[in-house]
Amino acid sequence: MSSFNKVIIMGRLTRDVDLRTTSGGNSVTDLGIAINERRLGANGEWVDAIQFVDVTFWNRKAEVIAQYFKKGSPILIEGALQLDRWEKDGKNFSKLKVRGTEFSFVGNKTETSIENGNGKAEPELVEAMAVDDIPF
Repeated sequence: MSSFNKVIIMGRLTRDVDLRTTSGGNSVTDLGIAINERRLGANGEWVDAIQFVDVTFWNRKAEVIAQYFKKGSPILIEGALQLDRWEKDGKNFSKLKVRGTEFSFVGNKTETSIENGNGKAEPELVEAMAVDDIPF
């Protein structure tokens, strides 16, 4: 039987991006993502729930994320579930996280410009069209 391991999540970064380089020269970053869910509770009222997910990106994708994203930035992520296991002080630990394979910017250009700290909205370029140029 074959299996399928794909995750797609959208949320906001819970902390600034920390880009590191391994001893082998690979770039890596571990992101914390907060995913807000709103669902109808048993009493008929809306309940907000937040899920926190850790995501790891490697190499060029990690570098691009470090360049353009910061705490609070929205992001769409595709990846696969990965179970990390380790031992510390004689105890076994494990943690389920996402190994990121793709990401996308979320939001409009104005939001991204303001979030990235230049403090001003960049107007979209719109070519003016004279009334006489309208084709009907």
